[in-house]
Amino acid sequence: MRSLLVAASFLFVAGLLFSTATTAKPVANTAAAHAHQFAREVTEASVPVGWINFCKAQPTECVAGQKSTEFVNLDRDHRLQLQQINSLVNHEIQGIGDNDHYGIYKLGIVNWWTYPDDGAGNCNDYVLLKKRLLVEAGWPRSALLLTVVLDTHNEGHLVLMARTNDGDLILDNLTDAVKNWSGTGYTFIKRQTADNPNDWVRLESGRTPEELAMISKALASHSQ
Repeated sequence: MRSLLVAASFLFVAGLLFSTATTAKPVANTAAAHAHQFAREVTEASVPVGWINFCKAQPTECVAGQKSTEFVNLDRDHRLQLQQINSLVNHEIQGIGDNDHYGIYKLGIVNWWTYPDDGAGNCNDYVLLKKRLLVEAGWPRSALLLTVVLDTHNEGHLVLMARTNDGDLILDNLTDAVKNWSGTGYTFIKRQTADNPNDWVRLESGRTPEELAMISKALASHSQ
């Protein structure tokens, strides 16, 4: 089956990429980094329906691990891993909307998150694959957090946040560049917690309540 071949090819390429890289080592000390390099949590947030449905289909992927507040020590090898995986997935997966791909609307599904094993998907699917490949490379799950944002067009979008001692870095299917969260130009809404992927927290967005109210309709279509 094509899905199995695609999955196998990703694992093979990932093995080549990481054969000479060291395993990610969690570190706890981030005091030397500037505060703006890290997104600030504000309060608890609702869980995106896409994640809920993903967990129903892939329950083993949603098991809470050991409680942790780990950051990865961003040395040369780890930075290279982020860049390679981000670029690899961006170029190997063909972008397509959920409804065009799966016909979800006629099934009463608003948003569908899954692995792009057939070689196609949208932003949610890119993120899930990037996280899986990084975990297989030795990164702790607690340092790789799915994050809901509004992009520069105020449209709902999902990215992967890699938490490092050098700041919160973003892997994004819209660019091959791995940027600090504060340099993306996005409005950050919420993300998973390091302690439990099924718990989500709202982030300080930098938008006023009035601005957020004006764009809530766009957000609701992505992350309700």
